[in-house]
Amino acid sequence: MQCNTNVTVTADGGQLSNDAGLVLFQEFLHRINFRQLANQCLKLPDQRRFWKASMIDIFLEKLLLDVAGYLHDSSANDWQRDPVLAATLGSSRLVSQPSLSRFFKRLEDADLDDFRKLIWQVAALAFRLSGQSRFVLDIDSTHCDTFGNQERSAFNAHYMAYGYHPQVVFDQESGLLLDALMRPGNEYTGKEADKFVETTFSRLSALPQSTSVIIRGDSGFAAPKFYEMCDTHGVDFLVRLKANSKLGKLAETALVDCPPKYEESKCVYHEFKYQAASWGKARRVIVCSTHTADELVPWNHAFVVTSLASEAPETLFKTYRQRGNAENQIKELKCGFGFDKTDSSTFARNTARALITGIAYNLVQLFKQLFVSEDRRSTISSLRFSLFHIAGRITWHARRVVIHLASNYVYKNWFSRLMDEVHQLAT
Repeated sequence: MQCNTNVTVTADGGQLSNDAGLVLFQEFLHRINFRQLANQCLKLPDQRRFWKASMIDIFLEKLLLDVAGYLHDSSANDWQRDPVLAATLGSSRLVSQPSLSRFFKRLEDADLDDFRKLIWQVAALAFRLSGQSRFVLDIDSTHCDTFGNQERSAFNAHYMAYGYHPQVVFDQESGLLLDALMRPGNEYTGKEADKFVETTFSRLSALPQSTSVIIRGDSGFAAPKFYEMCDTHGVDFLVRLKANSKLGKLAETALVDCPPKYEESKCVYHEFKYQAASWGKARRVIVCSTHTADELVPWNHAFVVTSLASEAPETLFKTYRQRGNAENQIKELKCGFGFDKTDSSTFARNTARALITGIAYNLVQLFKQLFVSEDRRSTISSLRFSLFHIAGRITWHARRVVIHLASNYVYKNWFSRLMDEVHQLAT
């Protein structure tokens, strides 16, 4: 080292693990019977004649790679030599990067639907354990960059980039991903959003404890078919409307008796009934009209169409604005788990990668809900730093394997307490 010439750094410390803390997450997966749940949901095709690791084994390794933050398949080559993972998972179940590539190559379109089903099943398990009965959903779309001539990649004028344009829907309270649909990059934000949410609505209504569901969306989802789908399933909605001349005139008419003062800022909430030409019936539109001090424009209007009849417009706008949390959840899904990584050449394989990261994301959300409830906003990066990426080594005593965590591990008391809580988890 140049800062201290008496110190030399080498990478020959022996068979140590940098991910010994993952035993906590493996124990958590065991306690919630995740392997059994995955076997029930996934019917992965496997026509191999000689194999050591099953398709479920390979899927679980990819899942753990995503949880640990190793988002490149080549990381599997080093994991094969990890002593702790080899001891806990079994060395025969740890596969190399070529095996992961062949895993994705064998997947079929039906398997993508199974992955989406597993995303929901993890969320449903979380709802059952928490007893959550009220749901506020956020539907949105996001962008995944592609590079080269990847299948179904297309230019998106909004993002000014080539890629995919998936739709996602989250539950606000738990932060859980309820469904995800990968699409070509040139598809409009809200295209066929009614079909996308229909399955989620049906699943939520089937929950025994479900009492109410509200869904929020930006102006990209302002479509009559979307409203009608919500009506059919008894789901209330709050959807932003793009301003137009007719809406503007209606809002200005309602404010004739309260003109703003040029030097004072002012905000007025009001509402009216409105029916666009494509709507089957008139609907309630709430308006937030604001004037900023010293601006020449009298009013700036924001419009939201809703099926909620009793709440005051100000209350509903406050509820609608909280949908900004969905951006944080999308950021965590992409930056924390690699939802937007498109390493494969085909659309189906890239979709499978994204959906597996969605499953990993939900499992971590469930873990936080159960054991890190004091700070559920903590990101996967902080969990990796404090709980998963821990130095460790193993020793053998008779037929038992002992995992030794670093003696100077700062969070060892917390880790020990969490392990006890995982063991006591009743599912």
